[in-house]
Amino acid sequence: MTMIDLIYPKHCPVCLNALPPGKTLICAPCRKKLRLVREPVCFKCGQPLLSAEREYCTPCEKNLPAFESNTAWAEYGSFYIRRMLSEVKYHGNRQLLDYPCLDFGLKMKARVESWQAEALIPVPVHESRKKERGYNQAEEIAQRLGKIFGIPVDAGCLERSAETHQQKNLGRRERAVNLMSAFSWQGTPKKYRTVILIDDIYTTGATLNACTAVLQSAGIDKIYALCLSIGRRQ
Repeated sequence: MTMIDLIYPKHCPVCLNALPPGKTLICAPCRKKLRLVREPVCFKCGQPLLSAEREYCTPCEKNLPAFESNTAWAEYGSFYIRRMLSEVKYHGNRQLLDYPCLDFGLKMKARVESWQAEALIPVPVHESRKKERGYNQAEEIAQRLGKIFGIPVDAGCLERSAETHQQKNLGRRERAVNLMSAFSWQGTPKKYRTVILIDDIYTTGATLNACTAVLQSAGIDKIYALCLSIGRRQ
């Protein structure tokens, strides 16, 4: 136990109550309240499917995303997941990401190693929004996962060059239009062959598709994605 533990105790990401000093990152009863993503899922976007006989969700069947695949940790439809991410994004409670990233990272470690990615690239926010919040939540997730995977985080090669309207109130088509030309590549061309995009929420996939297009134009061959949460679309 340290003095920091006593003055600034960690909080459970589910109930938000203070945790006892030590290495505990979540209340034991709260683990059961998490609605984690389970099979079957879409082979492409990682969205939970209603039937194990299907390979892709309806949106991916109609328009297959350009990235290799996306994998998500929990369902965004869960009240506890939405509240946790809201606390992180709007109230500065970054410590709440510790348990989700640890659990997600350990579960994904073997698969990520098979991808042989050279960098984790967090989906950027516009500089004005980053100054307002003090950080980029996707970068916070990437830093935690990077330590588990042993993969460096490159938060400077992809830039959000245009400030867009908030995506949460837009439909699928509107999201795609909103993100046109929103991102730009700032790194050395063909710097990587394989990378992993990191974000907090996957909804329609418009953000990951826009980022993927920029990364492909920079000469990157394979782009995977990991998102902490995902919404159901069917």
